[in-house]
Amino acid sequence: MSFQDLEAGRPLSVRREAINGKQDSSQAVAAGVFQINTAVSTFQRLVNTLGTPKDTPELRERLHKTRQHIGQLVKDTSAKLKAASETDQHTEVSANKKIADAKLAKDFQAVLKEFQKAQRLAAERETAYTPFVPQAMLPSSYLASELDLSPDKTQEQQAVLMESRRKSFS
Repeated sequence: MSFQDLEAGRPLSVRREAINGKQDSSQAVAAGVFQINTAVSTFQRLVNTLGTPKDTPELRERLHKTRQHIGQLVKDTSAKLKAASETDQHTEVSANKKIADAKLAKDFQAVLKEFQKAQRLAAERETAYTPFVPQAMLPSSYLASELDLSPDKTQEQQAVLMESRRKSFS
């Protein structure tokens, strides 16, 4: 509620509900959409790291956990959105609340589309690239001669060689 609402003499019912520990269904949906949007941004950042030297098994695990977290947020927010729309249909609510809830539903759909796009990109990159394993973590069976990592090669040549080997093992 804004100061303009108070000056206009709008009722304080929403504010009282929040004070009593209850949260307006629209506020709950808005909070859920915000959380999903934030998590999707994190997911996209992780996806953009796939295929780089920072692409490690730990990154893949974080990507997986973030994907699961977003799935749970989507479930919860979807249930809240359904409850809000049912409330709008079964009780007499203002046109402004119906418009606000419709906008929330549109925002929810938009963030889901963004997540789906990011998931498709993640699937492509996860299959195209294998995680980078630092040389120190390679089993002793990998000798420098097997990897062709001799000291006379530049770091760039070694990186290109490692990348091509990573791709060939996937």
